[in-house]
Amino acid sequence: MSETSGGAVPAVRARRLWARRTAFNWRLFAVRFAAASVAILLTVLLVPGLGFTSWRWGEFGVVTVTYAVLAAVLKPILEFLALRFLVATFGLVVIAINAVVLFVLAQMLPQFVVYDRLWQLLLGGVVVGALGLVLETVLGATPPVLDTRAGS
Repeated sequence: MSETSGGAVPAVRARRLWARRTAFNWRLFAVRFAAASVAILLTVLLVPGLGFTSWRWGEFGVVTVTYAVLAAVLKPILEFLALRFLVATFGLVVIAINAVVLFVLAQMLPQFVVYDRLWQLLLGGVVVGALGLVLETVLGATPPVLDTRAGS
């Protein structure tokens, strides 16, 4: 593995640069919030048995804000606590973590979010995780994989 003039591998340099640029970036927060909002909306539309009690804008706003806060606070804590299993199962534990976040959302807001069975939460965990990943990637909220200046 070759070192660059900065003493770090290009991908490591790119990740450090990304971390510095996004430390207090309100636009990145807005993009991630929008991605979480769209992901939870599409998940409720796609997964049978998982739904909202009504489709009023105020209630949807409360659900999306609560989900965004849970995804920002609870999900990293659960991923840290399950890190050993996360590595051992090649990331399949993330589905269970997403299902737990949806369960906590449904328990915090039972008047807005409902589900029928446990398998619907697991399927919702798959869908919300995949949609969140795709939306954040498309909208540019994920760190770069390779250094854009690798040829220079």
